[in-house]
Amino acid sequence: MRKTILLIAAAGLGTAALAAPAMVAVQKQRHQGYEQLGKAMRAAGQAIGQGNAAAVRGPANQIAVLSAKAPTWFPAGSGPEAGKTHAKPEIWQNRADFDAKMANFGAAAKAFQAAAAAGDLGAMKAAHQKLGQTCGSCHNSYRLKDD
Repeated sequence: MRKTILLIAAAGLGTAALAAPAMVAVQKQRHQGYEQLGKAMRAAGQAIGQGNAAAVRGPANQIAVLSAKAPTWFPAGSGPEAGKTHAKPEIWQNRADFDAKMANFGAAAKAFQAAAAAGDLGAMKAAHQKLGQTCGSCHNSYRLKDD
């Protein structure tokens, strides 16, 4: 009986060990996605500041595409238990709130993309600011500060 329990426990550890590399890969993908989002946000902000409406369109499109992917970057098991991450465990503990914040981010990204497509710098600036606020809202609750 005791050997059976130990074998079952060992089998469970093996499954967890196999899952860990996959979750580390998810963390890496998440990190890369947010790096791309940050670069696109900065590029859009710079173009707005320079009054270059045409240069905002590319970053706005990239932000919209990435914002649609972002909710998939947080599957269960990809938090701090899988390795080093800036994602707080509260993401998975308060999933409904996190998902609502991600939906707000996606909507703001689409609004920014639409403003960029329309070519009105004032609308772009306002939409970019709102988008930044949705980022900050999530970061304040669910992202660890950089060391």
